[in-house]
Amino acid sequence: MSNDSSKEHPIRAMLLQGKHPFPKDIEDMLRRLQMKPGAITTELAMDAFDWERGERLEVGRKKLQALCKTHGV
Repeated sequence: MSNDSSKEHPIRAMLLQGKHPFPKDIEDMLRRLQMKPGAITTELAMDAFDWERGERLEVGRKKLQALCKTHGV
């Protein structure tokens, strides 16, 4: 988790401010999931801090792919 509590959450920065804190494939999956209420969970939101730092990307991709499949997006 980020140590800077004043920093914008990376998913929020991507969706609302047009920033690109993640690799393109992860951004694409997050954008699809955000269209489904409840698809972006607290756990997923916490993982986003790792992805922003380039950490655990493969684990994140697998998790996001499974969620996309589950939610049909």
